[in-house]
Amino acid sequence: MKRSPLLVLCLIALVDLSSFGLIIPLLPIYAKRFDASGTLLGLLLGCFSLAQFVFAPILGRLSDRIGRRPVLLVSVAGSVGAHLLLGLGDLGSWMWLLFVARVLDGVTGANIATVQAYVADITTGKERARGMGMIGAMIGLGFVIGPALGIGLLILGTKVVGETTGTCWPAFGAAVISSISFFLVWRFLPEPQTHEVAPSAQPKPRLFFTNLRHVIRDPRLGELLLLLVTLTFCFVIFETTLVYTCMYRFELSRNQVMGVFVYIGLLIVIVRGGLVGRLVRRLREPNILVFAPLVSASGFLAIAFAQRWPVFGIFLVACVPIAFGVGLGDPVIRALLSRQAPANEQGLTMGVASGMNSLTRAAGPVIAGALYDWNAALPYWIAAIIYVLAAGFALTIKSAQERALERNDTPGADLVGGPLSE
Repeated sequence: MKRSPLLVLCLIALVDLSSFGLIIPLLPIYAKRFDASGTLLGLLLGCFSLAQFVFAPILGRLSDRIGRRPVLLVSVAGSVGAHLLLGLGDLGSWMWLLFVARVLDGVTGANIATVQAYVADITTGKERARGMGMIGAMIGLGFVIGPALGIGLLILGTKVVGETTGTCWPAFGAAVISSISFFLVWRFLPEPQTHEVAPSAQPKPRLFFTNLRHVIRDPRLGELLLLLVTLTFCFVIFETTLVYTCMYRFELSRNQVMGVFVYIGLLIVIVRGGLVGRLVRRLREPNILVFAPLVSASGFLAIAFAQRWPVFGIFLVACVPIAFGVGLGDPVIRALLSRQAPANEQGLTMGVASGMNSLTRAAGPVIAGALYDWNAALPYWIAAIIYVLAAGFALTIKSAQERALERNDTPGADLVGGPLSE
């Protein structure tokens, strides 16, 4: 594994997710300023992911054709502009501009798939779980650093210029941080030597469902994508309803809500940064596919009960298994996807995975918000049931995934050929 590119990629993921996390402190503000229902807040969250759904596979395939570096440069530059628009929308209290900014950020910010494809370019099959885990750890760490910086900028801005205009400081702070990410890509990230850019030999970018049909020709990849979507949907339910649960069920202040986000992000960092590699070596990936959803389900059941008996201590304890299951399951699934995909279709496969993830994140917040508006405990009951069903599905495919893993662990299996190249 080449250390320098991986280190830069980790820094890029950290900076990108820190800039994303800076926006989180604004969510409870928007909820009150615009008297937003759970459904409207879900739409604001979902439009970002809907744009990612459309463009993530295109950027992933484009990175296969023209290179990882130029795609990363363009996408990060777009994120800078999107955060500037978000700050302007906040200043003018223009809800429509907030939606425009989130859509633009989704269009240009679908670069995690390209980062993951870059990791696949510079790692061998057995190292990919560790490499994906490191990227996941940086994502989780960014989720911790971002809200913390957002809280600081929010407090500073409101004290310096007042409540009316000070709330835009986190958005402009996100623009600064994204600019740092752009500098890191431009200055320190070369095109990976193992990635051969051959535009004439590569097909042109295709529509998402065309790419999806191509990827799921291998049923093992299709199974992994289904699990990824399921786990993502359940965590989106948690993300979307967390602000309202903390504000209205436990009557937390705005800063206390942000403290909860930091707490959850820190839990995910601990899992992805310190436990993923050890558990993969001890349990193997197919076993984790069964184990992780069951752990998360227990946390959702506890939160569902906490909606009726609002004991904040129960809620904090329940966040631990949720963060554990998500922090463990997501990087393992993505590592399996990268190991089983052909070497020349890493960007395509990871782009499709991110596209499926984004489609789930587009629809999930709207569904979660509507469910919460109906009954505060209902989203958590549904998520717990879905997690249990996902664990049952993972159990039925475990043997097939183990055989596929053994085939791809043979010498050279991760470098040439593959199930989609037949």
